[in-house]
Parts: sequence; structure tokens; C-alpha cells
Amino acid sequence: MSILTVSNLAKSFGADVLFSDITFSISAGQKLGLIGRNGGGKTTLLKILLGQELADASSNAPPKINLANGRRMGYLRQEAPVHPERTIAEEIEVALEPYRAVQARISEAEHAMSAATDDETLSKALEDYTEALDEFESRGGWEIESTKDATLMRLGFGPETLEKQVGSCSGGEQTRLALAKLVLTRPDLLILDEPTNHLDINAVEWLEGFLKEYTGAVILVSHDRYFLDAVVDSIAELEFQKLTIYKGNYSHFRRQKEERLQRQQDLYDQQQKEIARLNDLIKRNMGANATMSNIRHKTQGRIERMEKVDAVRHDTTRVKARIDDKNAGRIGREVLNLSGVAKAYGERTLFSDLNALVERGDRVGFVGPNGAGKTTLVKLLLGEEEPTAGSIQWGHNVRMAYFSQHATDALDVEKTVLDTLRDEAPAWNETQLRSYLARFLFTGDDVYKKVVMLSGGEKNKLALACMLLEPCNLLILDEPTNHLDIESCETLGQMLTDYNGTLFLVSHDRYLLNAVTNKTLGLTGKGSAELIEGNYAAWRELQNPTPAPTAKNAPLREAGGGGEPQRAGGGKNAAGGNNKARAKTQAALEKAEAEIASLEARLAELEASLASGKGDMVALATEHTQTQEQLTATLTEWERLSEELVDR
Repeated sequence: MSILTVSNLAKSFGADVLFSDITFSISAGQKLGLIGRNGGGKTTLLKILLGQELADASSNAPPKINLANGRRMGYLRQEAPVHPERTIAEEIEVALEPYRAVQARISEAEHAMSAATDDETLSKALEDYTEALDEFESRGGWEIESTKDATLMRLGFGPETLEKQVGSCSGGEQTRLALAKLVLTRPDLLILDEPTNHLDINAVEWLEGFLKEYTGAVILVSHDRYFLDAVVDSIAELEFQKLTIYKGNYSHFRRQKEERLQRQQDLYDQQQKEIARLNDLIKRNMGANATMSNIRHKTQGRIERMEKVDAVRHDTTRVKARIDDKNAGRIGREVLNLSGVAKAYGERTLFSDLNALVERGDRVGFVGPNGAGKTTLVKLLLGEEEPTAGSIQWGHNVRMAYFSQHATDALDVEKTVLDTLRDEAPAWNETQLRSYLARFLFTGDDVYKKVVMLSGGEKNKLALACMLLEPCNLLILDEPTNHLDIESCETLGQMLTDYNGTLFLVSHDRYLLNAVTNKTLGLTGKGSAELIEGNYAAWRELQNPTPAPTAKNAPLREAGGGGEPQRAGGGKNAAGGNNKARAKTQAALEKAEAEIASLEARLAELEASLASGKGDMVALATEHTQTQEQLTATLTEWERLSEELVDR
């Protein structure tokens, strides 16, 4: 049963067409993900559904939006709708006013029943009581108090925060408060516009679980692909002014769209081939006799009667930039060594006794709840703050680039895009500046736009363009996907995949973390932190370990022994032989590591001498080549020994 039916929606702003002929329906309990490029009309479409904007009038068929009788819609917009002068507790009470009103009706009906002096009055009071009670139960009124406390706690509002003034809350806290208010009202259709903005991973995972179990329908606009995969059962893509519906979550959508476009391309190619064949037939029958004229006429008619297949349109608005690690020089094998690092503010300890070794080529994701210290740790690495205890040691030849989650705040809003880049690259001429900006989709007159006129995603791209001017072999990114649409997130993911340097990535984007990281630094927010092998999924699995096997499902041991089962051909002698071989491999591995460190140090000396221009340049260059070849061979041997040690 459809609770919302939409037909013939169109919207334009002057000559700029956002969308046309939008027709779809939402069933009870359906979870629909609405995706598309920033500026493509997603938020405008939501506002039309909510009656906050009008659709364009149509000469063909009038636009229609029908919400089933008795159904309610609730909307969370990107900017949190909260009152700055109220406390958090007062804001929650505002959201619960409909429940309180129904409770008051129940109380009034109960009082009327007890005070009734005749059957007619009693019957009317009983009818009012039943109606109010049914509404209260349908809204989940009996569970509202426990639901309220659990919801607030999950979204980071403990009892100690309830008297806090909303105006003193951060933007993230206000977004979470608005979300709490909305989910507590339990509308039949929940419309959410980027609800994961400003939420940490724990809060996002709670919201995932809530929406999956939510009995009402949901329309969800989000750039969080992991979130879409977990929550939605259908995808609506707004692209090229049209809305296309796909069944399944985001990953299913990607496959279906790829298959649909391939089918369309195949049909288009076949049709074009047939049209070419028919046109050739027309050309071969250009004579004046009646037979040839008849062939031409009928063949042309066949072409005109064909239902033409459109050529596949490809999105040409993807960023084409790359991260230059090749010209940054070779970074040392040990990039960063954290030894007993701690950071505290007064009595609050963010993390302590943090020990971690990051090596060349590692791609480390920083994860943890808001306030756990991820950005603070980045500030320690940048030297903007000092650790309370411990030491931070950087390796050789580190050339760092840093993208802050507040990078766009540093942009001068009164300057143009072109002038902003010119400040960062004063030696470049306008042709060079425009060519570089084009890689980030600033083309034509776009370069003369003032920063104040740019969208959040465009500001992010401009800040990223400024950051990537210089080569780097260590890249530190703090929430780089903020304000980006899905296509831009995927482009960023591809850029990071192609990047061969070392990466530190602070992000709540679990899809991106899984795609581009191979190590994870998890901060708990309770004082502990640990670096583990593997991406976000591996770290998450460690947080919820599989229970140890019970007696019922434990693996069977070899008869006659209470210890570990022995390998075939095992026994004392075999174990002793394995231990000796392992020790020999370990010794060779340590020797190779020492040689690598020595060769890297010599390479650094040679590079410094070559850069100075002093001495015998030919001899230095020859030795540099020989040392580089020797280092490559030693690294290959080190990798072989490492694999051999694992196998043993």
C-alpha cells in the first residue's frame, strides 16, 4: 500500500532545469535512498514533497503529491531546526508535546467516565477514551520515556547534559538533538537530509539499527555509502534531470546501473549499425526509376518509425586531479614512531601510553567516537600541540600535506577562485592556474566566482586544490568527505587508491576507510588507543569478537593428548627442527633490516650531496644508482624472508 504518491513534478530556476517528469510512490515501511550530485535538486525535491516549495506548473499534466489519509511526515533538514535559548531537556519536551496532548485527552476521558451520571455521557467519554488510547498506543506512547532516555544516550546526551543551553552546543550537537526530536515523534514517513553529518561512528551505527527496525517509511538523502547499504531497500538516482528507481541497497544499485547502461549501449550500437545499413541501402538506390524510389521511400520510413535508443550519457564532471608523490622524494622506511604518547586536558585523559610504528606505504585510518582525540592526535603530529607524555619521532625525508576538516574556513570569501589559487602559486601565469583549476572542475567563468558563492562541496574542492599544489609523500586528511556528494567521494577514493605515499585518514566514512586503509588506529574515548593491522571492518570485528568455541562446537583434538593437535609427521624432533629453521630465518631477516636502514641512510647522504652541487657529480650519481639497486634487491630479499617466517 502506497502512503505517498508523486507524479509529474518539475522544477526550474530560470533556464536551469533541476528535474522534470518526476513520478514515484513510497510504500509503507519502504526505505528509499535518494542520491545525486550536489546542486542536482535533491533538497529541492524534498521541500516540494513537504509543501515548502511549489513544483512548476505543467501544460501536459498537473503535478500531484498525495499523502495517504491519517499519515504524518517528519523532516530533518541539513541545518538543525533547534531553539538556541532552550535547554536540551526543554527541546525534547517540545518534541513530545503531541504525546503529552494525547495523555491529557486520556486523563480527561478517564475523569469524564468517573464523573458520568448517565449512560449517554458515559458512552461518549468511553468513546473519547478509546480513541485517545488507540492513538497513544499507535504512537508508541507506553515506551516513550524509556525510548527517550535510550535515544538521547545513544546520540551523546547523558543526564548531565540535559540542562545545557542549546545555543552553546556545537553544530554537531545541534544536529544530533534535532535528530533525537524527530525520531521520538515516529512519523509514518521519515524524511532525512544528510542525517549522518556531524555524527560519530557509534551514533551512525545506532541510527542504522534504528532505521532498519523502524516500522514507518523513510526517504534518506545521504553521501554515506556504507549507511545506504545498511539501511535502504531501494535507490532513487536524480541524474540528468530525471529520477530512476532501482531495487536494493547502494551496492545493488551500482551493479544494476552498470548493467542497465551496458544494455542501453549495446542496443544503441545495434540500432546505429542498422540505421547505417539502411542508409547505405538508400544510397545504393538513388536512381530515378520507380523501383529504386519505392525502396528509398520504404527504407526511410523504417528509419523514421524506429523507437530511437538514446546514446549513453557519461558524467564528465569528475575531478581529474592526482596526488603527486613521485616528485616528493623517497620517504624513510620508518615514517613515524609514537612511544608512550599521552594527551590529557586537566583531569580528562584522551589517550595514554600510545605506542605505534608507521612504515612507508602504510595507510592508517583514525577511528573513534567524537571527542576521543582523533583531531587532537593530528595536532600533535603537526606540532600544533605538545603531548602530555611520550615522544613523537618522524622518519627521514617526510614531505607532508595536511587537509583540515576546517580547511574551508581559512578561505577568503571575498576572493575569487582564481585569486585564491594565485596566492598559493604566485609564480604561475593565468593559463597554468586555469589549467590546474580545471582538474577540480573550475572551468570557464567559474574561476571568477567569489568563494562566498561556492557550495560546501566546491569549497572543499578548492581547499583540496590548494593543498595538492606541492608534492607529498605523507598525506594527512581530517574528514575530507564533508559536504561532498557520492560521486566526489568515489573520485576521492580513487585518488587515494592511486596515491603511493603514506596516508593518515581521519574519517567517519566507513566505505572510504574500508577501501583505502590497511591499518587502523582506534581511539576509545576512554583513555586507550591501539594500532591494528587491517581496515575499518577488521577493527570493528575486533570490537565484537566471536565467542570462544564451547564444548559442543569446539574442534576435536587428537586422541591421547590434552594439548594442541600435532602436525602430520610431528613430534619433538620435528618441532625442534622447525624452531631452528625459524630462528635462522629470523636472524637473516634482522640482518636484512639493518642493511636496509644503512642503505637508506647512505642514499639520503648521496641525495644531499647531489642537491648541493659540490664534489664529483658523476661519481656521486653512479654510487646513488648502485645504492638504489642494492636497496631494491635487499628489500626484495626482506619480503621473501618475511613470507618464509610467516609460513613457518
